[in-house]
Parts: sequence; C-alpha cells; structure tokens
Amino acid sequence: IIKSVNWSIVFNYSKNKKTIILLTLRLTAIILLTIILFKPIFPKLLINKKVFNIKNKEFVILYTHSVNKGLVRDYYIIEDKNIILSKTRFASYGAGIPEPEESQKFIITDDYIEIYDINKKIDNLYLFVGTIANHIIEIDGEKIELKKIFKPQSSVKIEYKILSLFEYIELKLNNFYWEER
Repeated sequence: IIKSVNWSIVFNYSKNKKTIILLTLRLTAIILLTIILFKPIFPKLLINKKVFNIKNKEFVILYTHSVNKGLVRDYYIIEDKNIILSKTRFASYGAGIPEPEESQKFIITDDYIEIYDINKKIDNLYLFVGTIANHIIEIDGEKIELKKIFKPQSSVKIEYKILSLFEYIELKLNNFYWEER
C-alpha cells in the first residue's frame, strides 16, 4: 500500500542507472582482481625465498657423506602442504646415518642401502650448505647445486608453499633485485 510516489527519486534513478552499472562493474573488477592477485594457486619450493617450480610434489637432496664419502640421497614428498621425508639411500653406514626404526623397512643391494617408509613430517627443513658435501637438490629432474646459488657454510631454509600471484611476483622481484647487487 503506497500512499504516494516520490517521482523525483524514480527519475533520478533512471538518470543514474548508467552510473550504478558502472559502479557495479568497477566493484566486480576490483573483487575479481583481488581474487586473482591474492588466491594461492602456484605450488612452489622456496629455498631461502628463491622460487623453484615443483610439479611432481617431490624432491631429493643429494650430498657426499663427510665420513664415508659416499653419496646420500634423501627423498622428500609433499603431502597436504607438508614436507615429508619418505626414504633415504646411501652407499654405506657412517656417522649420522640412521638405523631403521621398527615401522620402517630397508633394502640392501650391492650398490646401496635404502631405508623407506620413514614418513617423517619435517616442520622446518634447514640445510647447512657444505663445502665438501656438495649439496644438490633435484626437483622434477632438474639438479640445483646449492653452493652455486648460496654461500658455502651458510644455512638455507627449504619450504613448500602455494603462492598467490602477488606473492610470486614479489618474491621474483626481490630475487631479481638481490641478484643484481
């Protein structure tokens, strides 16, 4: 039950209809841009904030053991955004090489010993870049020699993150800036 109609409001609405549509389009564009910029969609492995692609959600850290000088390979997988140590493979036992725990299995061949089913979640994966160990990270078949990117005898943090476009661009720009110095 409408007693009276304020015709000036009706006429002003029709005059401002174009303005309302433009404002709605602008607001929609801002919302979409915000979603595009800040929604995490890029899975990456970060090593001291340097960005590396990781498609298969697994990587291997290779290094030369300091005592027995054999090659050690630690295999990591990504599960639910967590880094999990799944297995380790080495030429022979030496100081610091773990014994398999009760729930873990192992294989002994002529070439290596492998402990698997480790399934240990690593909350903070830090690695000291050695001078003799020659640490290498293998990601999707690409081998990255850490001593060529990071100063030997420095510590690096390895983490898995799903980045937004904004975070990805920010990290890439920061890496570019510091590499130019």
